[in-house]
Amino acid sequence: MSPMLRTFIPESLEAQLQDGIQHAQKLGAAGSEAFVSVSRSRKAKVQNGELEDLSVSKRGGIGVRVLREGPGGIKVGSATTTDLSRPDFKELFAQAWELSALGDEDPWIRQADPEGQDDLPSRYDAQGGALNAEQRIANAHALENAARAASSKVVAVRSATWADGDGASMLLTQKGVRAFDVASSCSASIELAVEEGKDRQASWHWDMGRHPDAFDLAAIGAEAARKGVEKLNPKPLPAGKYPVVLHPEVAVDLFGIIAGMLSAESVLKQRSLFAGKKGELIASPLLTLIDDGRLPQGLGSEPWDGEGLSTRRNVLLEDGVLKTYLHTLKSAAEMGEAPTGTASRGLGGNPGVTLFNLFPKAGEKSAAELHRMMGNGVLITELMGLHTVDPVSGDLSVGASGLRIRDGVICEAVDKITFAGNLRDFLTRIVALGNDLHWYGSSAGLSILLEEMALGGA
Repeated sequence: MSPMLRTFIPESLEAQLQDGIQHAQKLGAAGSEAFVSVSRSRKAKVQNGELEDLSVSKRGGIGVRVLREGPGGIKVGSATTTDLSRPDFKELFAQAWELSALGDEDPWIRQADPEGQDDLPSRYDAQGGALNAEQRIANAHALENAARAASSKVVAVRSATWADGDGASMLLTQKGVRAFDVASSCSASIELAVEEGKDRQASWHWDMGRHPDAFDLAAIGAEAARKGVEKLNPKPLPAGKYPVVLHPEVAVDLFGIIAGMLSAESVLKQRSLFAGKKGELIASPLLTLIDDGRLPQGLGSEPWDGEGLSTRRNVLLEDGVLKTYLHTLKSAAEMGEAPTGTASRGLGGNPGVTLFNLFPKAGEKSAAELHRMMGNGVLITELMGLHTVDPVSGDLSVGASGLRIRDGVICEAVDKITFAGNLRDFLTRIVALGNDLHWYGSSAGLSILLEEMALGGA
């Protein structure tokens, strides 16, 4: 057991929840569950050298779920509270029991049996929480100073923010599941403006890790400045077909959208582009996409998912072939497939699907080699409006900006680009993958060279 667990979830609170579970069983419940989450966060934010925000917050809550057996399946009742100081939680379970009578019967509701163990490296580091207010403020100032030192074209810093936090969660069920996690994180982000002549551009960058030394504040500030300067004085891009390289930051967003469409819940509702495609080639054979809940140093790693199943390594796409959907126990039962250990848990409602550490298998080419392979084309560094992608058809029409590549060399910035097409175009037109795998929190991206794509421009 993590020595920090009792800092967030006292033994007495766990015992009270176990009493509540037993109370629900005595009322006639077929199953009962308690989920408790407690977290602390601390933040310092500066703007143009002035302190804008210094805050400390703590939040916590308990969600209980009670299952009532009916002739056609299970009815579910839920209740929540943010009052962790109650003398007991029997009333909360009784409330959920009463609400369960109003639910619809579902023959696919399932609960996990106890399994697995926490054999992952610790997800908690005390260094972030040990910082004092002055150190957090100094970190935020260091971000801004690094950006200004990197380029004289930085004319404003809209926000430079340092944040750190920690917390714990625990799931208890009448079946004996006792799944908990204790974790910490630190992050730094900066948003700024650069200016040259009459042109002004905005830019931002960020990084995060388990502890304060997991990333370089100076590098974050310098990268934000570099990205802004790179965007200055953009030229119009004539409409036409161009080979395209996607920057890792763009790729990571696309991979997230693709993985979201692999939710079995969406597939069952016929709200996914990939419904009925399991076992089929849906992408270039160069693409393998993985979600690994047990990646040793992964920022998204957890020993158990939101239903108490052991997390695991799930290969979503292998050599372009769709290998699995992402399941809760309910969707796995309904589709007759094996669980994937990818359930998320909130205080209210039923479990949903989540991702832990999403990443593609890296290629063999450097980004510079991809640029040379492309010859004359466009490096897309930003896509705007990806949230508008139709999850059923895959159709999209999004804005883009980036850099013109001529003879394999990065030249001028280009913006006001429109890409209208289908998500399949990104998946099937992959020519080569970069070896520049880069993590953005719990997701990773890399450079991707695509065949000619129709880009709208001036």
